[in-house]
Amino acid sequence: MLNQVLVSLFRLLPIGILTLSLLSGSAIAAHEDEELGSILTLSPEFCITSADENVCKLTLVLEWENEFFRPICILSDYKEMAKWCAESAETHSLTLTISATDDIQFVMIDKETHQTLAGVKLKVTPAAEPKVRRRYRNPWSLF
Repeated sequence: MLNQVLVSLFRLLPIGILTLSLLSGSAIAAHEDEELGSILTLSPEFCITSADENVCKLTLVLEWENEFFRPICILSDYKEMAKWCAESAETHSLTLTISATDDIQFVMIDKETHQTLAGVKLKVTPAAEPKVRRRYRNPWSLF
């Protein structure tokens, strides 16, 4: 009985090690962001385009928290948005209206040192086309 329990535990050991390694990787990434003392969030994080248009049109809200009060700037690969800098350290959000076909990356940097503090990504997903139903039998089949 004890042997069977030990054998089953040893079989589960690789799965447990894999799970711990995956969890520790995300904990390290979160710890690095906390080390910088900054968090950048985006709402909404996803946009699904309509079947008629492949353009995503919506209003985004970027919000951030800084452990250390410092003025920040927001950079983006969105062509319509120039570098935006907060007027004061008390500003903690930015609202944008966008129209995009591809993913958009936003990066928060320190205004004075230009050090990257945090980043988020808006994921634009095109709507799936309806699948055409395929005939499973030959037209000459009786069944």
